[in-house]
Amino acid sequence: MATITLQRGRVQPVWAGHPWVYAQAIERIDGAPAGGDVVDVVDPEGRYLGRGYYTPGSAIPIRIASRDRTDALDGASIGRKLERAQALRARLGFPNAETNGYRLVHAEGDGLPGLIVDVFGELAVVQLLTLGMKLREGDVFAHVARVSGAKTIIEAASEKAAEREGFESTTRVVRGPDPGAIRFLERGLEFEIESAMTQKTGFYFDQRENRARVESMAHGARVLDAYSFMGAFGLAAARGGASSVLSVDSSAPAVAMGARNAHRHGFAGKMSFERADVKNVLRDLQAKHERFDLVVLDPPKLAPTVKHLDRARVAYRRLNAEGVKVVASEGILVTCSCSAAMTAEDFVRTVTLAARDANADVSLLAMGSQGPDHPVPGAFPEGRYLKCAFFRVSR
Repeated sequence: MATITLQRGRVQPVWAGHPWVYAQAIERIDGAPAGGDVVDVVDPEGRYLGRGYYTPGSAIPIRIASRDRTDALDGASIGRKLERAQALRARLGFPNAETNGYRLVHAEGDGLPGLIVDVFGELAVVQLLTLGMKLREGDVFAHVARVSGAKTIIEAASEKAAEREGFESTTRVVRGPDPGAIRFLERGLEFEIESAMTQKTGFYFDQRENRARVESMAHGARVLDAYSFMGAFGLAAARGGASSVLSVDSSAPAVAMGARNAHRHGFAGKMSFERADVKNVLRDLQAKHERFDLVVLDPPKLAPTVKHLDRARVAYRRLNAEGVKVVASEGILVTCSCSAAMTAEDFVRTVTLAARDANADVSLLAMGSQGPDHPVPGAFPEGRYLKCAFFRVSR
């Protein structure tokens, strides 16, 4: 097994539990590891720090998968970690009679960096995001089926990850029958997604608790759900007693799926869906002097990395200023960022400035994050990516 020695001054984060070893932190490599091989990581004095799978040429060539010298990181190791992940979800109450859609494996948070597994009832969707995991896909698929009980396993390709890590991947059914559609329950709400029309692994389970909070605040409210995807926030609001819900997204298939899910629950009369650019819709609503009691803004990632952060702050500030303008006085703005590079404090400050741009003030009511089935190592702030801020808007 090859050994990778870190530079002096680069050891502390890894020793403290940060799972990423950056290329610029490496002093030397003893041995000739091939892509996907298991390598040990040590400090300049040779003290053991952990081991992981190696990806040559990557900005993050090693993601620590174990601190245990006896862990071979083989198929049996993957199986044990999946069992541990499922035990945690069972302790959290997943699955249950009202929710059978949940995240089974959250990469670094479950000691399986490069692996994401979402379960949808009797179906599991797997993403392999590193070369090390891709080379062990047979073991991954077998253990996912065994541990989760899923009858169908789908691999959801990530083109960016495959290109970055140097492998080829396609979205495909790898075990069991092709379901045609993904069906599952969240908090008693039934969802159906066409398997060909997915975002990442198919659904944003990380927002589950934030959707529940929106539902609790929606009674009698006129609601705007912007960047709605299939309208899961809007559907929660409708069940919470909203008087009306307008869901807006640029994806025609997502809007169509949302409309079908609304009809399934008998909310077609109070929910409407519009395929459009959210920025244009916000401007049109302002021009018509439309106001909503509750506005949800859940845009795609605007700051993929730290180097994009300054530009993202400008974009978040502009978007939230436009959103605030359509919130009724004493109404609620629910605004989200899935950019790990932006901290919660930075996000709150950006939205507060956006409110002033719109001649309003905001009070923070609550700050949500990803659900507990998305665990994050304590020393890994990059893993705490989701911010969902609930603000009261006053004029």
